[in-house]
Amino acid sequence: MNPVDYFADQLRPAAVAKIYQLSPQWAIAKLRAHRFRQVVRYVGRHSEFYRKAFRERGIDPRTVHTPADLGDFYTMPEDIVADPKAFICQTPNIVFESSGTSGKNKQIYYNHKELSQIGQIDAAGLQLMGLTPTDRVANAFDFSMWIPGMLVHNALMAANTFCMAFGKVDPLEVYRRLKQYQFNVIMGEPTWLIRLTELAEEHGSVPLKLLIGGAEEMPREAIGWMNRVWHGAKVRMCYGSVELGGGLGYQPCDQADIYHVDDTDFYPEIIEPDANGLGELVFTTLRRTVMPLLRYRTRDVTRLLPEQCPCGLRGMRMARLRGRRDELIVASGGNLYPLMFENILRPLQGLTHDWQVQFKLEALREIMEIHVECAGIDETVLRRDIQQQMRLQYPDLIKNLDIGIFDLRIVTHPPGFLRSDRKLKRMVDHRYDHADVAAAPDVATAVGKEAAHVG
Repeated sequence: MNPVDYFADQLRPAAVAKIYQLSPQWAIAKLRAHRFRQVVRYVGRHSEFYRKAFRERGIDPRTVHTPADLGDFYTMPEDIVADPKAFICQTPNIVFESSGTSGKNKQIYYNHKELSQIGQIDAAGLQLMGLTPTDRVANAFDFSMWIPGMLVHNALMAANTFCMAFGKVDPLEVYRRLKQYQFNVIMGEPTWLIRLTELAEEHGSVPLKLLIGGAEEMPREAIGWMNRVWHGAKVRMCYGSVELGGGLGYQPCDQADIYHVDDTDFYPEIIEPDANGLGELVFTTLRRTVMPLLRYRTRDVTRLLPEQCPCGLRGMRMARLRGRRDELIVASGGNLYPLMFENILRPLQGLTHDWQVQFKLEALREIMEIHVECAGIDETVLRRDIQQQMRLQYPDLIKNLDIGIFDLRIVTHPPGFLRSDRKLKRMVDHRYDHADVAAAPDVATAVGKEAAHVG
């Protein structure tokens, strides 16, 4: 380990946060470049996947100084799905999974030291967002096989903050304990936080300091409403993933459409940008040793903002996500992809092969509409059968429905209605159609007028 990283590992979260606040951009850029060169050489020695990829492309890791030196080489999600163990450089202690669009989950490995290090880094990010050791936190991020619950828990331990590790329970369970434990900070996915706020609006709220979300985007309209219901609570978001292993972006200020980027532990890039700078986010992990990732393509669409934030923090910033370049949609409290719905609908009799799932917001309530083509099917029975298949095949999805994270509607059409072109878009996200980026085109523009809604 080089002296810079050894010194960084000894720092407490408060010191990490202070360094982020005070370091000039040239110093951050120099550290980022140094760590990038290190990780390229490291994976070239220890990773079976990268050794093979470099050999096939004629890349000498010793000559790589910047991402541009790697040309068009990227790590694809499909590479991890195909052979995750080929990426492993050291003996791991734990594995997490991340949903993929093929239906086969990606496996991401870590060791104890990395999880501890990530906890320190994320604790610094939470401190920048206003968390202090005197706060009392309800952590409702999912544990299960996924990573957010454990990473947040590690960060809260590193921050020396009182907390309760709820996991993704029914929001009612957290609501019932707000006064008992005097929680003033609640953390969870945006759809879960919205459901909790609905309960508070209906049954009475308590003053909160912070609502911190992640794993999905927070609807803009929800922020002011949540602030009012919780008597002035600030709404903040984090951006992270299983592959990142921690938070790449934090919101320490009131710029709700912006994330401040941890560009000392990650090297972010935007590739194939359009005229507005919007492109796919790519990142390199700079301090991981078990399963480092080099120029990993996230499929998330955003842009980087190098100019300094009005709040005074000097680091790089990233705009809120504008969508994805694959068919995976983060909605209804999870990662959803076409194969899931193909599996749910395939066993049902009387349906055509054409179907489409649409995601909408009505006020702040998330709606999942499953549009199918059929003739002569009892709609009550159809809804029952679809929910039964969800329960059998995807229990996390039905759990989110049962605890009120989203509403489900089944919309029936006559055969031949949905397909107006050769290719039918299977999943359509209408939740942010009002945003400054045009929504993806879909074939169901007349759906609302002729639909028969169930439930």
